[in-house]
Amino acid sequence: MASVEEAAENFAKDLQTQNLAGLMLVFTPEAMMKAMTMKGQMQARAAEAIAAGRRPAPITGYNVDLRGPEGEDQVVHITMESDDGNAEIVTRWREIDGVWKVNDMALVSATNADGTPVDLG
Repeated sequence: MASVEEAAENFAKDLQTQNLAGLMLVFTPEAMMKAMTMKGQMQARAAEAIAAGRRPAPITGYNVDLRGPEGEDQVVHITMESDDGNAEIVTRWREIDGVWKVNDMALVSATNADGTPVDLG
């Protein structure tokens, strides 16, 4: 069985490469609903870039930061990086039938390339 760190690294890599098949395998039903909300937030940011006359920058890297246990979950912060800025996602992982799954997630912050915060509202 993969460790939570290995599972989170694979998840971040699938986010970077937009491997939808890999992402779908890791979500619990509860987290899937949260992922759909987060996808809408990210699409709104991409639409802003397009409206400004530029293509959204691809994800160029990520950082996985294990924060430790919280109840029966493991909390992991994942920062996705691009030339447009960074986005921080908090994920909560739960071991289900011997496999680590994302049980909850939220986009908690985003910054532009110059470090100014992005309004996620």
